[in-house]
Amino acid sequence: MSIRRLPGAALQQRWGDDPFVRWDLPRPHAGDIWTAGDAVAFERLSHSRKIRSLTVIGSDEPVRALLDFAAAALPATVNAVSVEQSQAGMLTEVFGDRLRPGGDWDWMWTTRMPPVVDAERHLVDLDDDADARDILALNEIGNPTAESEPGTGITTKWLGARAEGRLVAAGAIHLTQGGAPHLTGIVVDPGMRGRQLGLALIAALTRWSLDRYEVCTLGMYADNDRARAVYDGLGYAVAHAWGSRRLAE
Repeated sequence: MSIRRLPGAALQQRWGDDPFVRWDLPRPHAGDIWTAGDAVAFERLSHSRKIRSLTVIGSDEPVRALLDFAAAALPATVNAVSVEQSQAGMLTEVFGDRLRPGGDWDWMWTTRMPPVVDAERHLVDLDDDADARDILALNEIGNPTAESEPGTGITTKWLGARAEGRLVAAGAIHLTQGGAPHLTGIVVDPGMRGRQLGLALIAALTRWSLDRYEVCTLGMYADNDRARAVYDGLGYAVAHAWGSRRLAE
């Protein structure tokens, strides 16, 4: 199967109907892309800016052709690879000993306005700088891997809730490289769970995003069934179920 190299602008021109391509990636895409049949491969920088992956979208045979090509041609700056979870077995076949552990995660999006949740009455605006210490303290007890990065200036919108002066819930909106709002850092104090504060944060931040951008996106670990039920109930849909694996140098 022949492999074609195209300028990055061709990604949105040919695959712009894909929600992930439309809203997650810079326009025009930086760098060249590679195509085979209906498949496309491109480099993507993670929201944390720590992982540069080769991402491949398409049906099995052309995806395998692009992976075979990439195994010999990847630049050293690429330290991960992502395909659909159903295709993740190809990664072991193609990259062998170079493959390292990674994770399965879903990229979701919605354009549907969610209903108001009663617990939203407890929410207040937070400040990225003034409340950074409180947010970091909450992350430590609620979710140490949260990617909201308070105090760095990358957050567009913060909401939270306090109880007796202490921050007990927080959530953020970042903008993707494509300029779309991305829900992140939803954290609730373990002692305050069961009061719908997480649901309230997600609903309120989603509506805030839709009011201004007409879309909201997010990424979630594929095995988080509780979060999936919440997102499904608020109208989010899975655009891609990614299987991402790290690559050895």
